Amino acid sequence: MFEKATFVEEINGGVQVDAPFVVETAELREKRGGKYIQLAISDKTGRGTCKVWGTPDHSVEQIEAFCRAIRPGEIYRIQGYAKVFNGACEVNVNDGITCLVDPVPQDRVEPSLFVYAPVDIESVRLGLARMAAKIEEPGISTLISMVMNDAPGFLDAPAAKFHHHAYIGGLAEHTLETAEIALSLSGTVSRAEMDTDVLLAGALLHDIGKATCFCRRGFSFVPLPEYTLVGHTAIGAAALMKHSAGVDPARFGHILHIVMSHHGPHGDVQPRTPEAWAVHFADNASAFLREVSDDAADLAPGEGRQGALSGKAVYRF
Repeated sequence: MFEKATFVEEINGGVQVDAPFVVETAELREKRGGKYIQLAISDKTGRGTCKVWGTPDHSVEQIEAFCRAIRPGEIYRIQGYAKVFNGACEVNVNDGITCLVDPVPQDRVEPSLFVYAPVDIESVRLGLARMAAKIEEPGISTLISMVMNDAPGFLDAPAAKFHHHAYIGGLAEHTLETAEIALSLSGTVSRAEMDTDVLLAGALLHDIGKATCFCRRGFSFVPLPEYTLVGHTAIGAAALMKHSAGVDPARFGHILHIVMSHHGPHGDVQPRTPEAWAVHFADNASAFLREVSDDAADLAPGEGRQGALSGKAVYRF
């Protein structure tokens, strides 16, 4: 067996790292006078960042070749040193670039040490069912069931490549949080008179397109080309339109509007109704608070830094 003596949660600035990790993503980045590889690495304790620089003897072409050869979802030996940069700890690899030629054979590792899945999937599944049961209109309830049944990866997929809820089960967890927050908002604002059936349908389906934007590979999920070439919002809208027949056209149009506008001011479609704004705010709250929480998770009382996920300064009292 390949020894696993160092875990992501134990990596801090100034330590040498030589251990196997799952490589979740590998991206070629520009640097002055050349290129480097940025990796997202993980194990059962969490996710981290690794920058592969190589040595002065490595040409740009060689760095590019190393990047092309990496198979996301596989386990690789990461050999380098850790330092804190812009408030975040990252592993830097120079000579250890040669360890990225081939992954570690799966029969030489203990799988349970490498799967990062902090979500209680069964609890989230029951929570989603509880929220869906609050919908009174049979046609809308059926719409949700049919769309989700067409997305078998929904309960397992992550919600993002790196930032919020970027782990197995993250999409379902984020969806449940969004629905709960949106429903709370609808009951808090006086005289808003929101259509809670439409609100909940929009919240439960706002990211449904992501369920088919990832596929399981090795020990992780990796994004498919559709994630960036098409986008999860368009894919989600197409999934809804396949099952629109049993819903009042006006209410279906409202649900579709919520899905298309859930990115708020940053999307191509802007929210135009209280329900659409409520889902947008709920989506943002779930995502941003997850990022801030993860950025501050390993801080000691009295410590602060610039968060790598949220991009904001975080502090622990």
